[in-house]
Amino acid sequence: MQKSQQLILILLLFGNSLLTFSKESFIPKTFEANFVKKEKAILSGKTIKSEGELYYQYPSRIRLEFQGNDKSVFVSNPFKTFYYKPPIFEGVPGELTVNKSNNYPLSKFFDSLRSGLKSNELYSVKKSQNKLNIKFTKKGILELKILSAELTFKKSLIFLELEKLQIELDNNKKLNFELNKIKVNPKLDKNLFTFEAPKNTRTSY
Repeated sequence: MQKSQQLILILLLFGNSLLTFSKESFIPKTFEANFVKKEKAILSGKTIKSEGELYYQYPSRIRLEFQGNDKSVFVSNPFKTFYYKPPIFEGVPGELTVNKSNNYPLSKFFDSLRSGLKSNELYSVKKSQNKLNIKFTKKGILELKILSAELTFKKSLIFLELEKLQIELDNNKKLNFELNKIKVNPKLDKNLFTFEAPKNTRTSY
């Protein structure tokens, strides 16, 4: 058999599986990025803006380090969530809240995208130019507590080009993130996804 015929046969046999792999690889197993989070205050209606660094590892591990006036750390893994606020003044203890839960919607959303940019039992997908609109099914809403999401890309519909992310939760609350400086598949320290309370910290469970 000639080489050209062999190549055609290989493409016919494995083309579909290769295509499926590329779709299902939209979300890498690990990534890190800088983010800007925008959220409307419930009482005033004003937009609250915060920024920092995000780290993610599949499955269901995420860390958000907020900078500036809202300096804090949020960590979620499959077993617990941690929210830490450092001391505002010297001599005042920091605050750490620990919950036995892994229901943080952002990490669960990233987990769900391991199923690829195609409709499945959890959500349906519609593409339009540089945007993806995702609508969750009853099963998806029940499992993830998310109604819908909109992903905006710079150009191509690939993860490295992801620029904006809007998630609408089942309580109608919206999470808005702008991402930049994305790094795909970095080697992340496992300690990023747990939290040890510094000295002079008041912990609540």
